[in-house]
Amino acid sequence: MVELKANQPRWRQVHAIIAERIRTGEYKAGERIPSLIDLIEEFGIANATGQKVMRALRADGLIRTEPGMGSFVTTPEERKEIEAERAKHSKSE
Repeated sequence: MVELKANQPRWRQVHAIIAERIRTGEYKAGERIPSLIDLIEEFGIANATGQKVMRALRADGLIRTEPGMGSFVTTPEERKEIEAERAKHSKSE
């Protein structure tokens, strides 16, 4: 189990670790990342905390989730599309 610091929100720490694994290529573009259950076990976090991590990773454009299939690291092309979509929405607000 990965040790987390007591003085920082657990979800942020797990988010940072997973994001770093994506940035360094440990989790490659298009590759399935560990399931929510696997993350809960690896980090010793609650289900709600794990769900918050996954939402944040999706919001950052680092992963996409396919119902019934799992979550996958986005490709550079998918990240560009996500950024373009965000820019479009922020201009209309």
